[in-house]
This record gives sequence, structure tokens and C-alpha cells, in this order.
Amino acid sequence: MRPFAPLALLVLAAAFPCRADATDAGAPARELRYIVFLRPDPNRVPMSLEGRQHIMDEHMANIKKMADDGVLAAAGPMDDTPRTISGIFVLNAPSLEEARRIAALDATVARKRNTADVHPWWGPAGIGAAYFKWKKENPQAKDEMATHVLCLVMRGRPAPGSAAPDADHAAYVESLRRAGALAAAGPVEGDPDLLGVVIFKTSSLDEARAAMARDPAVLAGRIAIEYHAWWTANRVLPW
Repeated sequence: MRPFAPLALLVLAAAFPCRADATDAGAPARELRYIVFLRPDPNRVPMSLEGRQHIMDEHMANIKKMADDGVLAAAGPMDDTPRTISGIFVLNAPSLEEARRIAALDATVARKRNTADVHPWWGPAGIGAAYFKWKKENPQAKDEMATHVLCLVMRGRPAPGSAAPDADHAAYVESLRRAGALAAAGPVEGDPDLLGVVIFKTSSLDEARAAMARDPAVLAGRIAIEYHAWWTANRVLPW
């Protein structure tokens, strides 16, 4: 994976709105999807290797079925130590309730290996489009996997008297996008602590940390960043 351009640390551009579309000057189109964090169930019980493999086989079969049904836009495991998130789904669903129902059908959730933490996410339009087009044209080809740094944008100390989205943060994220540093980003709705998701093209945690350390809202303590290494297939993320 190529590193992001140094310009990403220097440019500040206009903020992206929560529901930007192609008519906004220079802003990327966004679509409402549901991002699912599969988190290790704290009540997991010890299980044989054979039992774990059986669940993993069911999990992978479910991923294929969701993709074939047009429900799954993206998926992939985390590569963190310690692992607080096992993996991620990005779902096409008509409602939060339906996204939760779909997530609960996954074998790792149904068999109490993971819990499903589901959020509405205004991510970029076109997640998965190039990948599924390539897959249709190359049905026998093996997926080419890549690691991205996935940042969870968490609420820090809010500005006095304001609960609005942080415009300085939004502008800085847009500057990173314009500089070619990001693979995807967008705000999350309905959670008091999780504000958004930012996904870098780079696989380097150090590079991502250096970039986000320059975010004015991070510098002011209004937001905090949680960093993860996320594997997903090439061509899935649109930027």
C-alpha cells in the first residue's frame, strides 16, 4: 500500500456535512450504510479447535451469502493485539433494526463468540462497487487483501455550549481526503461516544497517528482517536 502524501498534513479544506451528496461543491457523495463491529464476547467459553473451525466455516459461508444477496458492501478481520474488535461488516440495509437482525445471524454472534455492535454510518458512496464488478469479471480470481489503518473517532471534551459536530475535525478529514490519504471516512449517528470512522490507505499505524495528531480537534482534546489495523479486499474502499 502506498503511503499518503505529505500534503495531507498541510492542507485544511471545507468541512464535509453528514449527508453530503454530489451537489455539494467538491464534497464526496455519501450513502447511509450500517457498520458492524464484531467484538469478542466477554462470556466466550473455551472451545476445541474443531469447534472454532466449524464456526469460522459458517461465518465465511454467511459472508459469501450476504455478498451474493447484495447485503454486504465490505468485510474483513482486524489485526490488533490485544483484539478488541474481531472484524467488521459494512451492510446495505433499510433500517438499523434490520441491520442488527442481519448481524445477529452471523455464526460468530449466534454461537456467542462475538457480539454485534451496529451503527448507522454515512460512508462514501460506492463502497464495494469496484470490488464486486471485478469479482463478476474474474469469478475464479482470489481476493487480494490489504491492511488499512481504521480510526474510530471518539468524543473527547466537547466545546463549551456546543454538541454540534466538530467543524475543525471535519475540515481536516476533508483535507486528508483531498490529499489522497484516505480510503474512506464519514460520521456515525446515534452514539454518544463514537462520532465517526476514518480509514487510511496506508497500513502504517505510525503514519496514521502522525496525521491524526495534527487534527485541530485532537490537539484541543475535543476528540480522541482509537487505532486499528483492518484487513479487507482490494478495490472495496472507493477513495
